[in-house]
Amino acid sequence: MSAIRKIIQRQLFQKDDERIQAIVNVNKLDGKKKKNQTLLCLAVVVTIEHPIAVRLYFVKGEKDDTFKKKDRFNLREVREIDGINPKKPSPEFHMTIGDRQYVILAGSAEEKDDFIRELYKLSCQYLPVQMPDFCNFSLPQLEAEASIIPIELPEHDIAMASDYQPVSAKEDADFRKLIERANLTIGDAHAFAEMLTEQLQSLDGANINSMMDSENSVNQLLSSIDAALTGVESVEKELDNCDDILAFVRNSIELIEEKDSLSVVERKNKARLNEEIISFVNSLQEVTDAHIETLKQANFSNPESVQRCTDAARAVAHFWHGRFAKPMLQMKAYQDRNDELAAIDVFVDRLMSHLSALFSNLNDLSLDHEWHELCIPKQSQRFRALSPLSDLINWLKTNRPKACNLVLQKYIDSTNLLYKRLFDNFFDTLISKVPKAMGTEKKSKTSDSANTSLRSDNQSFMSTSSEIDTEVLPQLIETVLAELSAVIDAEQKFVVRFFHINSELLAQFDTTSTGSGDSSSLGGRSMEKHMNEQVRHVMGNLFDSLNIHLDSFCRAVCRHNPSNVLLLFVIMSKKVLLPQDPSSYFSITFGSLVVLIKRQFDAFIQMECGQYSEVRIVKKTRIGTLPSIARFAGFVRRAETIFENAERRTDLEKAYFNLCRAVCDGIQKAAANPYSKSPSSVVKFENYHELYLTLSELKISCLDQQRKDAKALKEEHIDAYVKEFMGRPLKEIQTFFDNVNNFIEMRGIRPEEISYQQQFSRMELKKVISQHPGKEVKKGLEQLYKKIEKNLVANSSLLQVVWRDMQEQFIKQIAEYNKLILTCYPGIKIELEVSTDNVLQFFSEIAQQH
Repeated sequence: MSAIRKIIQRQLFQKDDERIQAIVNVNKLDGKKKKNQTLLCLAVVVTIEHPIAVRLYFVKGEKDDTFKKKDRFNLREVREIDGINPKKPSPEFHMTIGDRQYVILAGSAEEKDDFIRELYKLSCQYLPVQMPDFCNFSLPQLEAEASIIPIELPEHDIAMASDYQPVSAKEDADFRKLIERANLTIGDAHAFAEMLTEQLQSLDGANINSMMDSENSVNQLLSSIDAALTGVESVEKELDNCDDILAFVRNSIELIEEKDSLSVVERKNKARLNEEIISFVNSLQEVTDAHIETLKQANFSNPESVQRCTDAARAVAHFWHGRFAKPMLQMKAYQDRNDELAAIDVFVDRLMSHLSALFSNLNDLSLDHEWHELCIPKQSQRFRALSPLSDLINWLKTNRPKACNLVLQKYIDSTNLLYKRLFDNFFDTLISKVPKAMGTEKKSKTSDSANTSLRSDNQSFMSTSSEIDTEVLPQLIETVLAELSAVIDAEQKFVVRFFHINSELLAQFDTTSTGSGDSSSLGGRSMEKHMNEQVRHVMGNLFDSLNIHLDSFCRAVCRHNPSNVLLLFVIMSKKVLLPQDPSSYFSITFGSLVVLIKRQFDAFIQMECGQYSEVRIVKKTRIGTLPSIARFAGFVRRAETIFENAERRTDLEKAYFNLCRAVCDGIQKAAANPYSKSPSSVVKFENYHELYLTLSELKISCLDQQRKDAKALKEEHIDAYVKEFMGRPLKEIQTFFDNVNNFIEMRGIRPEEISYQQQFSRMELKKVISQHPGKEVKKGLEQLYKKIEKNLVANSSLLQVVWRDMQEQFIKQIAEYNKLILTCYPGIKIELEVSTDNVLQFFSEIAQQH
């Protein structure tokens, strides 16, 4: 480090008359490791303007062992030096210069300590007032006469630097006035100095005379000072006496204040004790011997006795919930009264036994009443019989929560059995009223032939999609909803009122709101959510058999006529849009019914899709138009009639899409069936044509794309059928030219050279053409027409369409053969024996004959 210090001194500081006083190697600055060597130098400089100045430099190492000054700071800019930890040696320290803090990591802890120690010495010497704050560092003890001579200077320069004092502006102005009064030039400086010396001597003499003349005055002043000191001593004695008196008064007042505070505390304690005793006595007097006797002799069958028992139970509750101090609980009066209240346990047991018997008896009475067969018996009589005991249930809930929960569970068990029997009778009668579909028992048995099987499928569809009673079924749904709504709402109101289900939630909410000071709508919604959850839990246990009956009802409706599910779905979809009370348990029941009907709807659509896509053929036969297309059309017409004014059509449109896809799957399966005598292409284009006509007639906007796809598939399979049977009238010619094309493509021979091949010579060409004169071609076309007529269904509208496509394809084929003859056999005058006009005449004559 000393060598580096000498190099830096020589390169950077010596030319500016600066001398390095301390140096430290900086490994990291502000947490960043320096690539090049960085040093922090403390230098002292002497200049004419500022004789001694202390500066800090950040010196950065360059290439070729050279250094460069990077940043310069004066010592007075340093605000704070933080050594981090004085007890643990560490090379890190913080230096605050101006508004910025530098985090410096020195090469070693010794370098850091030496640098900070030297910085502290210079600060004490040159900045005694504005020196920086040194934190977390052991500061050295400095000698009083310490001085630093930064640079070796000549003796006269040293004396000048040490005695130098700047001239003030006033001194400069006075000196100039003195020179002007003397009226001297610069050459008369010696005379001016002598004149000043004479004036100084005269002033010194005057001062000495003045001091001698003022001796008497000084003696008088000293006498006055002695007298004043004597007066001060007497005043001090008087002040000491006054202090003693004040101390006595202060102690007396403090004693009086202490006695007064004790008396105030005594009065407060007496008042508080009086209040506690009065409150305790009043609480003891709330429960009288008459109350205890009433509870012992309780008669729950008598309304007056029930009211007296309620008042007595409330008095006991007030006594139990009274705010007694712990010492008061140990008093004999309290303990005696508490022992007398042991009779309350017997009272609770009798109350629970009475409620259990009452629940069972009232349920039996409800079952014995006769009601209309399509009505659920109302429970108002049972509610009136139980209502007088509501206050006792509330008392039981507050003071005996476990007993109250047992009572609630017994009520749920007994009432659950009651509603289960009532629902059994109601839904059994309701299901018997469901309108039965026409012809559901007339199902055809599967015959041995495939046509009989297809007709059986059609009859099954017609039976399930027969006319439904659109008047009776909505009335039954309305009856179910109305009866369930009345029963469930009445039961929910009674349970909430009788068992005070929401009372503890309201009390808890009030306590929370008072403690937190928050009574916002968010808290109200939270309380309402807890209330609904508790009510739904109780009501769910009461009506746990209801979902089973609703499911049985939906299945019965759909079993008699599966298409009834469409009407059920429309009815419930309309009712879903009506406003529902979210706090009522009936909304859950209603939602369950909607879910059940939606499941039946999905199952019905899935069943229809399975029947549309399934094709049963057990014997070789010709397949015409599939009955699933007519069945799909019947389903759509019936569904559109039912959904005429419905607002929710999303599920219906999805069902249309699935059914249409199932019809297409059935067409593909029928075409690929091994028992089919009809060509696959014929089965496809005839059924796709029928599907296209059906969709065009129905005009369902969501099936527009399926209609376009059916048309495209029909045309695609017609083209495939035409290409399959096109070569039969010119079979040998087609075979010959197919071989020519294959030979050219496979062997790479040029077309004009093909005639040199023996199997494709001109003689072979003439021989093949001679086998197909006009009569033979016409005969082949007649056979082709009969074949097409046989493949298509009777009186098919596509016969002429296929025959016209066949004509166009045949003409293209003849033109292609003539072109191939000209290309492969140039110069030869050989043509087919039938021209385009002959073909047109043949096709026209054949079409007119049939």
